[in-house]
Amino acid sequence: MGGRVHRREIKREVVRQVASGAKRPAQVCREYGLANSVVDRWRREYAERGEAAFTLREATEDAALEARIGLKSV
Repeated sequence: MGGRVHRREIKREVVRQVASGAKRPAQVCREYGLANSVVDRWRREYAERGEAAFTLREATEDAALEARIGLKSV
């Protein structure tokens, strides 16, 4: 599954602009060249995780998986 990778600072800036009412979703989509579905996904993630959104979720998921595997092998 390919696609562009955006820095977390860009994601936060986009979400904050929409959340504050400074810009509408369609406006940030045009300015940043994003699909509306991408902005919607970022907004949902920010709503769920707050300031922790857009961090390396994979690293925490890998650590949890390793911990679970370690517990099962004991």
